[in-house]
Amino acid sequence: GGESTGMLSEAAGRTMIAVALMALTVVTSGCGGGRPEVEGPSTARVQHVANVLDGYRDRGFLAGTIEFPVVGRIVLLAGPADSAWLGFAASMPPSALRFSKDGDLYAARYQVRLRAISGSDTVLSRERRETVRVDDFPETVSREERVFFQDFVTLPPGEYEVQVALRELTSRREAYRSFEVIWPLPADPGTFLSEPQPVFHAVPREAFAQPPPMLLAPRATVSAGREPLKLVVEDGSGEEGPLVVEVLAESDSGVALWRDTVQLRRTENGPATASGPLPQRRVPPGVTRLRVWRPESGVVRETALLVTLDDEWAFPDFRSAADHLRYAVSGDTLATWLAASPSERARHWEAFWIATDPDTTTLPNEFLRRYFDRMSVANNRYTEPGVPGWETDRGRAHVQLGPPDQEIARRPQRPGEFPEIEWRYEESLPFQVRLIFEDSGDFGVYNLDQRSRTALADAAKRLRAEETAG
Repeated sequence: GGESTGMLSEAAGRTMIAVALMALTVVTSGCGGGRPEVEGPSTARVQHVANVLDGYRDRGFLAGTIEFPVVGRIVLLAGPADSAWLGFAASMPPSALRFSKDGDLYAARYQVRLRAISGSDTVLSRERRETVRVDDFPETVSREERVFFQDFVTLPPGEYEVQVALRELTSRREAYRSFEVIWPLPADPGTFLSEPQPVFHAVPREAFAQPPPMLLAPRATVSAGREPLKLVVEDGSGEEGPLVVEVLAESDSGVALWRDTVQLRRTENGPATASGPLPQRRVPPGVTRLRVWRPESGVVRETALLVTLDDEWAFPDFRSAADHLRYAVSGDTLATWLAASPSERARHWEAFWIATDPDTTTLPNEFLRRYFDRMSVANNRYTEPGVPGWETDRGRAHVQLGPPDQEIARRPQRPGEFPEIEWRYEESLPFQVRLIFEDSGDFGVYNLDQRSRTALADAAKRLRAEETAG
């Protein structure tokens, strides 16, 4: 077992991992805190996170529960002689762990158990107890994903049931998954080509006996609001020439949304390695497949790749993602997106990205990051009976304009009046806006009055125009 003084942020960790850490079981980071606005879980958010976890589970990942939303995956890479390196990596938000005061820090403890079973024999059994330490309380309640566990172990050739269990020791909450593993990979013509691996950081191995010097992305997820992932492929064939890499639309009969080539870099005693950035603005959100293949021999490897808009906002297809962007684009634009073919949709998405990105010198899209941060806050604060928070009138105003500078609640004073809430924007926007929400049925459902509905539409349009103009 070991101890950690922090959890590795996906956004920050890429530059902090040295080769010496690649036999990694815990990682250390000085990453920043969580979202600026911490909210309790709403029914809408709980259901949304449950759906996201179900999506990972359906695609072969280890996925936990609402209370313990860990996500993890295993990988296979060529090891010494005829063995394999079996890797497992996992991530979760710090808020999923139970931290307690530990001197000047906060600590949480968890356990990882890994077993590889072949027939009636347990070929591999490994258990590790780890401690995560963070600097301050805001980090303990952050909902941003952190990589907190990675380990590589060797496995001889064979067919296995690999059982992985991850438990939070204070609460006893646990996530478990059984994986079917075959090594060497099926249909491999004796010359190893790995599945394409989404990673945060990697360097070529100098020897097959060296543990893979890479930091895996446990969720294999490209997020519009985060630093982009890299792709790594290892090749043991000795063939020359580049490899072809594609991102395929899973729901559209495998249409290629993006295609590129990556050049193999050879070492004297290790596998050849090809790497390159994964597309971020070029691929619309949804479930995709990442494919790599050799043009000469036709050997193909694939892995799941999810393109999301934010840590908490992952969608199975582009239609669902587009619906959640309705406050950022016009109805005509949405209709154009949905009527387009997959390849045309990719072009529309790239144009939207370029038009909304306030700082093209950075790789994340800060507008989308802010938009979905506000969506999360709206879901937690403004959920009404039968309506998720982001779809209510107050949720829409929050997403489009941000939180009000002043909020005034008024109770009815005479017959015929209704409860109302007034939002005033006087300093946070470059112009003043006043919105009135009425609860006409006294059921806790607040709708904009007609004048305020027009005022919100005008303010959102004007604000986007000013932001686009810089």
